Amino acid sequence: MFKAMLLAFRIMFFSFLLPYNIWNFSKEKILKIGNNSISNMLDEEYVMTSWMDLFFDAIIFLLYPFGFFFTIMAFFLSKSFFILLILIPIYLFPLFLSFLRELGGSFMLLHMNVKKIRRNLDDK
Repeated sequence: MFKAMLLAFRIMFFSFLLPYNIWNFSKEKILKIGNNSISNMLDEEYVMTSWMDLFFDAIIFLLYPFGFFFTIMAFFLSKSFFILLILIPIYLFPLFLSFLRELGGSFMLLHMNVKKIRRNLDDK
């Protein structure tokens, strides 16, 4: 019972770290591209989908530095501590973007499987 409760608390605590981990994964994915051409990174058959995946990674990666910068700038201009509350949605927004990216990837995988099934049925 104690181990289950401990694991439940660890899972709940991990949910607070998840946006940062998503940001870190996006950063690593962008760094892997390095000096390679972006067009070389795209899938030949599904160019738009692979570009969209990189696009979401770029937005997720840029969200923290720009969000933090603009929030601090707004804080100094308005002199209100309530402006700092905007850091909460900025921190959590990569969860939403990552969910959208994974949802799009799932639909793309579904499309590829249906296309493969249709091709196999047409061959018979």
